[in-house]
Amino acid sequence: MSQAKPIVVYLHRYPPEIEAFQWPALRELAAALAPSYELVYLCMGPAKGPRDESLRRSMRVIQLPFAVDQTDGRDKWFKTLRWYANLGGLLKQIRALAPALVICKESLPFIPGRVAALGFPTIVETSDWWWSILLGHFGWGRKLADALEAREVRGWNRPGVVATVSTRAEGRLLAAKGLDPARVAVINAPQNPGIFRPLDPAPTQAELGLDPALRHFAIFGIIRGGKGYDQLLDWWQMAVAKHSDWRLVIIGGAGGETWCRKEIAKRGLENAVHMTGWLPTKQDVNRWLNAMDAVLSHRRNSPDNQGIIPSALYNGLSTGRPVVASGLPGIAEIVRDGVDGFLYAPDDGASFVAALERVVADPAAAARIGRAGAARAAECFDPRAAAQAHRQLIDEMVAAAGR
Repeated sequence: MSQAKPIVVYLHRYPPEIEAFQWPALRELAAALAPSYELVYLCMGPAKGPRDESLRRSMRVIQLPFAVDQTDGRDKWFKTLRWYANLGGLLKQIRALAPALVICKESLPFIPGRVAALGFPTIVETSDWWWSILLGHFGWGRKLADALEAREVRGWNRPGVVATVSTRAEGRLLAAKGLDPARVAVINAPQNPGIFRPLDPAPTQAELGLDPALRHFAIFGIIRGGKGYDQLLDWWQMAVAKHSDWRLVIIGGAGGETWCRKEIAKRGLENAVHMTGWLPTKQDVNRWLNAMDAVLSHRRNSPDNQGIIPSALYNGLSTGRPVVASGLPGIAEIVRDGVDGFLYAPDDGASFVAALERVVADPAAAARIGRAGAARAAECFDPRAAAQAHRQLIDEMVAAAGR
């Protein structure tokens, strides 16, 4: 009789179909673990759309009896509250499984610490800093968020706990918040191969209902104030005062569209900004990005953004269009200014406008840099490399725990 494989628990509130897009190494990780481990995925119920049976066959899925609509910001918040309400039961299930290791992909407040407190070897995947997202819009809120995050991070200094980050800058941020640097592992973020990619022929701006006589620069993703959309709109006032033929295209939403439209109207930018709303598929997003003069990856210069690699960065680079990005430490580890993208000084509107002017001034060079950006994305964000790095880390942590 064959011996049961040790269990690796993967905790994430969204079902595997969504996670496989948000973290595209999931399929590769399941395949890498299969010879030696059983992967057990704990989540909410399946989202709208077809279930990916092939993906689900590579793991055992334990799901709560409710689903989330990712296109509905209110539903996402409501279901997140329900997730918290069910957290105690999920932790009991993890304890009953007696896993060899837990991968905690939830960086929501208190969850990584409660998972680590179970006493199993735990990988904490850092991504969004939720206290900063929730409270970081004001000076007092940022101070409170910093204090709460530091308290949470210090709680990860337990035997058998390792935090994975995408950049060295993010590792330094964790250390500044109180985590032992020896507990940090740098593993590349994975991109979405085959979804965000160059299209040949690319759709024209006219086909998308845009005026081809104008210059169009796109930012895309979930609209959230902490990302710096208000700052970007302030800068856009400066940009169109100098370049009346420039247009900002905002792709996405999921809850922040109403706020963003009010901010646009407040600045009198209704004719200078085009909002697409939430597009039906990622392929639709890719079509729009392929028609742009450049793709923006913007973050304000705040502590929670220092080490971040936004998905908009690696997805934008993968399209082969020129990417113009905030020169924050984490982003600057990937994008080399003038080589595979364009960087501007964080929190500097004049530098932002100057970077766009560089794109417009030399279209041939911008196109060449865009193609180099796609190659850079393939180099830095390889899903298979991310999966293999996780497998190696899991093996080391399980062996160290004697499991």
